[in-house]
Amino acid sequence: MTMCVKPFDPSQPYEQSLHKHRTFGNALGIDNEVTLMLILPTFLVAKARLTLCLVSLGCLSTAAWSTMTEPYANYTVTGQDTVATMSRSLLTDPAKWADLLKLNGLAGAPQAGQVLQVPKSLLNFNSQPRIAQPGKVISTVGDVKVAGVAVLAGAEVPEGARLETGANGSAVVQLGDGSRVQLMPKTLAEVTSQHSYALRDPSTSASTTWFSGAIRLVAGVLDTLANKQANRATPLVVTTPTSVVGVRGTHFRVAYEDPNSGSARAEVLEGKVQNDNPAQNASVALNTGYGAAVKPQDREINAVALLPAMASAALPKEILRIVGQNNEPVQANWYVGSVAGASGYRSQFASDEKFAALEGDFKSPSNALNVTALLDGKYFARVRGVDGAGIEGYDAVQLVEIKTAAQQPGAVWPKELPQRINAEYVRNGVVLRLNQKSTDSPNNLLVQIARDPAFTQGVITAPLGLDGTAILRNVPANQRSFVRFAGTSPQGQTSSSGVFAIDLPRNWGSAVTNLPVALQSIK
Repeated sequence: MTMCVKPFDPSQPYEQSLHKHRTFGNALGIDNEVTLMLILPTFLVAKARLTLCLVSLGCLSTAAWSTMTEPYANYTVTGQDTVATMSRSLLTDPAKWADLLKLNGLAGAPQAGQVLQVPKSLLNFNSQPRIAQPGKVISTVGDVKVAGVAVLAGAEVPEGARLETGANGSAVVQLGDGSRVQLMPKTLAEVTSQHSYALRDPSTSASTTWFSGAIRLVAGVLDTLANKQANRATPLVVTTPTSVVGVRGTHFRVAYEDPNSGSARAEVLEGKVQNDNPAQNASVALNTGYGAAVKPQDREINAVALLPAMASAALPKEILRIVGQNNEPVQANWYVGSVAGASGYRSQFASDEKFAALEGDFKSPSNALNVTALLDGKYFARVRGVDGAGIEGYDAVQLVEIKTAAQQPGAVWPKELPQRINAEYVRNGVVLRLNQKSTDSPNNLLVQIARDPAFTQGVITAPLGLDGTAILRNVPANQRSFVRFAGTSPQGQTSSSGVFAIDLPRNWGSAVTNLPVALQSIK
C-alpha cells in the first residue's frame, strides 16, 4: 500500500504550530521527535505521532522540513543533469553544492523530476531567463544622441544603447531600476547591462524582479543617483578604461576626462562604492565624503576626503557683464570665494534646482569662472573645489543672475576727460600725468603709445603709477603718436580705452616742456 503525504506547508495552522514547537525544541537542544512531542499541546499529539511514523518509514522526505528564507529560483532536474553540470550552471560557486543539497533537505544527488530551490545568495543569474527592462531619457539639453540618433525626453534607452552628449549637451537617463544617471557635456557611455530576473519570494505571494545594470563610460563624466529601493541581482557597476566602480552607494560621480593619462576618478557624495583598478588587481572602498583617482600604472589607490562646500556667502548672486567701448562684447566672470586645498574650481549652471537642465559646465584654475557663453538671465549655479589630483568636492549652490550693463560715460575711462591729462618733459621721453582719476577708473592701468592708431607699429607700454603718472621713453617729437589705456575694471572686466592722439612739438624739451592738455580723443 502506498500512502501519499503532502509536503510540509507552514501556511497551514497545524504545520505552523508544529514547526514553531519543533524550532523551539531545537533551541532547547531537543532533536528527537518523540521527546519533542512531550512539549506539544495535547490536541497535536495524534498528528505528531502520525508525522513521526511517516518520517520513520521514509514516506516523508527530510526536504519537507526545509523552508527558503530568501528569494529563490526553482530548477527541475532532468535526466541529462549531473552534479557537475548543475553545480556549474546553477551556482556562482560550484563548491556550494553541498550547501544547496542541505537547504533542500537532500542527503544525496537529486533525481530527475525533483525541484531544487536555489537561493539568490547562491544563484548564478546567468543561467536564468532575462526580462528586458529598458530605461528612458528624462531630460535633454543641447546635442544628445542615443545609438547615433538625436533624441529628446521620453526616448527609450534599451540594453546596449550608446549615449552621447555634445559640448553643449547634457542628459538625464533613468535606468530600468529607477536609478538616474546624468551625462555631463562631452560624455560618451554605453548601457552594457539593463535587465531583470524573476525570483519566487517567501515574503510575498508574488514573484519579485531583481535588476542587473552596468554602464561603460568611454569619456566624460557621469553623476549617478542610484535607487535605494531597487532589488539588485548584482551591484550597479560603472566601468571606465581604467577602473571599475561597484555601487553600494546612493549618490556618486565617475569621470574619465583625461585619456592621455588614463586617469579615472570617483567621488562618493552619499553611500559607499568599491573602486577597482583591474590592471593592478587593486581596489579601495570609498565611503561617503571620499574620492579616489585611479591610474592604470599605479597599484596604490588612495582614498582622500572630498573638499568641503564653499560658504554660501562667498557666492555672488549677480554677475555683471559690461559692454565695452563701441558696444563690443566683454567677458563675464563669476568671482567666487576660495576653498582651502583647492587647485581649481568647477561650476555648473542650470535652469532648474535639480540641475537636470544643464546650461553650462565651466572649469578654471582660479576662482574667476568664465561664464561668457551663457545668456543673460537667472540660473541655479553650483561650484565645487578641485584638488591637486583632480578629485572634485562638495557643491555650494546659489541662485544667480547674469546682467549686461553699459559703461557709464566718463566713469571708467578718462577718454571723456582728456583735459585732465597733461604731459611733462623728461630726458628722452614724456611723463603723462592723470591729474584727477575717477574713483571708478580701472585698477592696474597700463599706458600704451604707438605710431599708428591700430597699435601695430612701435608700441611702447608703461604702467600707470599710483600717483597717476606713466613715463614713456623714445616718443618722437614733431610727429603724431597714439595713446590708449588698458586695465581691469572694478567689476573684473579687462578691456582697453578709446584711442587718443598726442602731438609733441618740434621744440619739445627745449622751449616746450609741458602740455596742459596732452591728449585728443580721436575714437
